[in-house]
Amino acid sequence: MGELDAAVTRAEDNFVVLDGTCFFPQGGGQAGDTGEISGSKIVDTLSDGEEICHITEGAAPFKPGQLVHGAIDWQRRYRIMRLHSASHLVYYVMQEVFGDSCRPASSGMLDDVKDRSDYLFDEPLDRGRLALVEDRVNHLIANGLPITHSLEPGSKERLLWRVAPFPAMACGGTHVRNTAEIGRVSLRRGSKPGRGRERIELTLA
Repeated sequence: MGELDAAVTRAEDNFVVLDGTCFFPQGGGQAGDTGEISGSKIVDTLSDGEEICHITEGAAPFKPGQLVHGAIDWQRRYRIMRLHSASHLVYYVMQEVFGDSCRPASSGMLDDVKDRSDYLFDEPLDRGRLALVEDRVNHLIANGLPITHSLEPGSKERLLWRVAPFPAMACGGTHVRNTAEIGRVSLRRGSKPGRGRERIELTLA
């Protein structure tokens, strides 16, 4: 899964641009893909305007017009997909449990290890209620709810993430197709990012 055959359109000292790619570039808080292109290790993927730059480990040994084969690190990508879908469930359940006293303060930082999302609280974080959030999220995951991720009607770019019973959320990241794919997750309070803010860290259990 996650392989490609493409032609090089631009090659610089430490990155290569192709005429097509399955590598996801860093964006919206989600880390860029890693992997390999024709024997060269790809350590990150970034967007630069309309171009997607595959960052190589060391000098990029490519030339324009060269045909290459690439593959993302699928195990890493799949962990990111599971965490990303879980992070949206956490967002909705945080609203259910904490109500108006809790508001998202950032879009989060997500890699294959954990998601870190900041929330504004009007009162000190209640760890017991945070445990309720974890239980509720794991219950939703265990229910095997279908997840859809598709273009908004009438739009050519805006993607909507949906899982019942929650409203759609705009998201251009990568996701699994069913909550059961996520597996159990754990929540914990992370380092405090500032006054009135709490960082909630999400990991795969």
